Amino acid sequence: MRLADADRSARRSGVQHTRLRPAITVRATAAALLTATVLAGCSAGVGKSPEQARGSVVEFVEGSTDVVGDGWEVGEGPGLGKCGFGLGQGGVQYVYAKVRSASADPKADVEAVEQHWKELGVATERYQTGGEDPILGVRGRGGPVESSDFRADSRGYTIDGSSLCVAGDFDKMSLDGQN
Repeated sequence: MRLADADRSARRSGVQHTRLRPAITVRATAAALLTATVLAGCSAGVGKSPEQARGSVVEFVEGSTDVVGDGWEVGEGPGLGKCGFGLGQGGVQYVYAKVRSASADPKADVEAVEQHWKELGVATERYQTGGEDPILGVRGRGGPVESSDFRADSRGYTIDGSSLCVAGDFDKMSLDGQN
């Protein structure tokens, strides 16, 4: 029996044709997951103002520098940047960085910063460059900020963070001097 004959026979007997159901189910599931992922990625900054985003990244970086001692200076910011807030919507976020000279035990400092971030709900990942004098570090995502990084280089330390993306008009805010 050919496939076409089997299909005609199944239709005449009242059996429902189900070959397309798995494909439709997979497509519907994929669409739902994509929608949930997009909305979850954008929802972290929903309801927060640009001022709150700025304050949260400053507080996060300052708290992180406190974990590894004094002597920190502002390296950058807090500076205003663009980000994608939602489907077709632009948003704003702030970037803030502090720098200082290295300490005698960069490995212990990376461990201390990583532990502090984990306590704040940040997902962390350690890294190390190659070579004789590697740079140690830890990257973070989530928690009170979008992303963060601590680089423990023998030439100096840097801690930076990017705030959550919030609704805001970057061009207008830049012209108004709100960076």
